[in-house]
Amino acid sequence: MLRFSLALRAGFGVLLLAQAAPAAARVLTLTKQSDTTAIVQDASDGDTAANALSSPQDRLFVEALAADADHDLVYVASLPDPAGAAAGSAHALLVGAYGSAPVPSGSMLAPAGLYFSALAFDAPSSSVVGFVSDPTGATSTQVFAVPTNGGTAFGVPGYMATAPGCCSLTRGVVAWRASTRELFAVGRRTGDSEDQLLRFDVGGGVALPDAYPVAGDRVVALAVDAADGSLYAIARSVLDFSYLVRITYTTAGTPVTLSAIGSAPATCCYVAAGPATIDGAGTARALYALTRDAQAPVAMQLSRFDLASGNPTVVNAAIEGYGLWTDAAASLDRIFADGFD
Repeated sequence: MLRFSLALRAGFGVLLLAQAAPAAARVLTLTKQSDTTAIVQDASDGDTAANALSSPQDRLFVEALAADADHDLVYVASLPDPAGAAAGSAHALLVGAYGSAPVPSGSMLAPAGLYFSALAFDAPSSSVVGFVSDPTGATSTQVFAVPTNGGTAFGVPGYMATAPGCCSLTRGVVAWRASTRELFAVGRRTGDSEDQLLRFDVGGGVALPDAYPVAGDRVVALAVDAADGSLYAIARSVLDFSYLVRITYTTAGTPVTLSAIGSAPATCCYVAAGPATIDGAGTARALYALTRDAQAPVAMQLSRFDLASGNPTVVNAAIEGYGLWTDAAASLDRIFADGFD
């Protein structure tokens, strides 16, 4: 979690230029570098961007993130350090540039008394979308969208009120379907006795949301496959293992269907908070998530769940991160994030 006043909003410095020709897609993360800085890393091999996103006065607390891969920008929802100089200031979106483009001008602050509880990025409209929520729960969550004008400048945000009593959201479990401009989350409305898949129709201007009960196993990660719009998830079984599913739904109020892919892995794994992502081509497509080993949940890992077989594979056994995104042309070539390489 991370909170700054506008004066504390900082960008990444100039980084290595992205390659002119498309490169193999990379799964990226924003990872902690120190109490006050974070850095973009390749989650598979640990390569890093050149410079860090910095909080010069307070400790850095990241609540949510989303990335504009076309312009090599990462948008970070910040919460103020309660013990720092910025305590009580407005919740802000920080922007880090991990390519050649500068950060957009202007700023994006949450309305008074609210914080950014989830973020996503809509590439077709070059907009950051997400939720602003009341930490006390006294007022309903709002859906917002703010244009970034191709990563050059923040525009005027628009807000859509949700239904009264909406929603307590599960942190980090959010996905965006660009083709239909729908935002998916997991959470509960006032009166719900079980988790709901919440679908917000941002394109249609309706933020009710439609809610579909999740009965039995819990949904602990969400991702939309941009290739066909399918909604995938990692579910946590009541028998204490995690497995890949495809989610389908019908009418609001009817429970979702969690269709398991492949055989359930009896020993996999705890999913860490933060967005998951889908990457790969053809039959090699997979959902990537930050996880911890179920038997020895110490180091955070990058795990790959094959969309065809469901098989989980640990890609990187030691990687820290606040969430994941995919960038087909990112150019990161430093090995360590501590500045001593």
